[in-house]
Amino acid sequence: MKGGRRTGKREREESARMDGASEFRIMRSIMLPLARPALVIVAIQNAVPIWNDFFFPLVLITSDNLKTLPQGLTVFVGEFTTDWGVLFTGLTLAALPITLLYIVLSKQFISGITQGAVK
Repeated sequence: MKGGRRTGKREREESARMDGASEFRIMRSIMLPLARPALVIVAIQNAVPIWNDFFFPLVLITSDNLKTLPQGLTVFVGEFTTDWGVLFTGLTLAALPITLLYIVLSKQFISGITQGAVK
């Protein structure tokens, strides 16, 4: 630390090189921890639309055995009646994996948001 300034990514990388670290070690020990919050955000942002996709599998999947969960829930919506209890239970179960993924990765997500705010 020079004059109260935090060491940046480039200085950490150069220090590791001078200490004899390999490129793989620099990537694993320095770059990956710095990029982890951004990678978690990208993973969550990409996982949600893929998990909730309805129309693309509707076009491609023809077998009832291979239908995705959102497509399978359409069975409970009828022309004259709808089984709302079972439908909302299924929708809750469909949202559960993404919700659990967010809870598990929220520490990384929050650290990425607050990383620039800490002096």
